[in-house]
Formats: sequence, structure tokens, C-alpha cells
Amino acid sequence: MSNFSFSPQCSTPGRACHDKKGKCTKEYLCCPQTLKMSSKLVLYDRATNIKFIRIGSDYKNTYRFYELNLTSNNHATHDNYARWVFFDQTLRDLFEMPNARFWQSIVNCLQSYGIVYAYVPLNATSITANISALTVLTRQKSLFDDLYICYMVTRKEHRRRGLGTLILQQIVQRALDEQRNGIKHVTLHVNTLNTVALELYERCGWRCYQYLPTYLDPDPHHATNHAYALILHLEKVKNVTGLCRNTNAVDINPQHDRQSIENCRRVPAQLRE
Repeated sequence: MSNFSFSPQCSTPGRACHDKKGKCTKEYLCCPQTLKMSSKLVLYDRATNIKFIRIGSDYKNTYRFYELNLTSNNHATHDNYARWVFFDQTLRDLFEMPNARFWQSIVNCLQSYGIVYAYVPLNATSITANISALTVLTRQKSLFDDLYICYMVTRKEHRRRGLGTLILQQIVQRALDEQRNGIKHVTLHVNTLNTVALELYERCGWRCYQYLPTYLDPDPHHATNHAYALILHLEKVKNVTGLCRNTNAVDINPQHDRQSIENCRRVPAQLRE
């Protein structure tokens, strides 16, 4: 963290600035400048006590990529509550599921081993209220060779612009960097009717290894509560920057294709092309 210049940065979580430009308080946070105008490597949201740490260069001069550092202060209980509310509301917004319940799963995912990445438009006046794409990860508590994708979602109007691919590349790079800590796989669960997501993951090297009927929360926001369990074997990754774009980026074991067909009754997207 010593390489980052740090100072508190105002934000507008879901509220307009109106005439309070530049005024920053615990109750009312305001950010009068766009992210494009800010050269800071670290932005700080006082409402949730989250640091947004800038990663890499801007994507197509349109989006900025951040890792969300879940810091804490003396009011840890308040911090956690505000943080869980923020992620719960953000996921409802991104998924367009106003009645969904993400609270408990977010707590389980983030409270011990959480990792969060997000893309934000450069013309956004609020880093918290204008997230374009978000992923929430955790290291499996009972199986430390696993980096697990709890959620990955792109806002509807920002889809098909390559953000999902870039996030997956970042996830895999993070997992590769943590191989020295025992990480060997990247896993996730996908709704069986979410064909767009399934084809993206398969194109990027993931394979289904288990069909799980009634695995998902039975709340009505799910199209079905059946899920597929998917896995990417890090030892098979040959080129992270080519992931999702180059068929040679991951050396798929034919056995894993057969496993997908036999266990999940799902033919991987590449075999159907």
C-alpha cells in the first residue's frame, strides 16, 4: 500500500450532489468530479469504509478497473453492516432483481477470504453508484486449493463490451499468483438456464463436472434452482491474456469434456461449434 497516494475521496452512493459540491460528511458524501479527472490510485468511500485501488490502465479510455479493499476501523460492526448493505443493493441493481436476497451469501463470501473487482465508467461522478461490472470471490474455507467465484455480473447496458472477459482474465491471473499458497482451481456454480454465462465460461476453459438439482436458493428470482458446478484447472492455463479469445489459451483435457457430457449432460460450447 505504500506505493499508493492516499487521501479520503468523496463519493455519492445512490444520491445526487445537488448544491453540496465538495462538502463531505459522514452522513452526506459528495463527489463533484468524474473519475477521469482524478489521478488518484486509491479512492476511499467513507460510507462503507472501502478502498477502491486502481489496477492497470484504463480500458478503451472508457472504464477504470479497481480492486475493492475491505478495510476496517474502530467501528467494525458499523463498517460491516454498511458494507453488506452496499454489496446487497449493488448486486440487486446489477442483476435487476430488486426482490432478491444476497445478504447472507455475501457475508459468507466476503467476511474471511473475500476478493472484489469492479469496472467503473470514467465519466461516473460516483464510484459506488455507477459500477458497470462486479465480481466477488472467496477462497474456499474447507478446501484451500479453490478460488471460488461467488458472483460475476455486468450491468445490462455495459454488456458485450469485453468486461466479463477481462474480469475472468484478472481472476485467473490472481489464482495463478496464489498457486504458491495452494490454489489449483477456479470454481463456480451457474444456473442451468443461464446459457450465456455457461457458454462464456466454457469458451474461457471452464468445464462442468457436476449437476446439482435444487442447489440454488428457491426464491422466485431464479429461473430455476438447478445448477451446474464448473471448474478451471490452473495447470491447463497456457496464456492468460488469450483466455476466452484463443482456443489454445487453455489446454482442455478430453476427459473433462467427457465428464461434462456424462455428469452434466452438457456438450461444451466449443464442441458444438
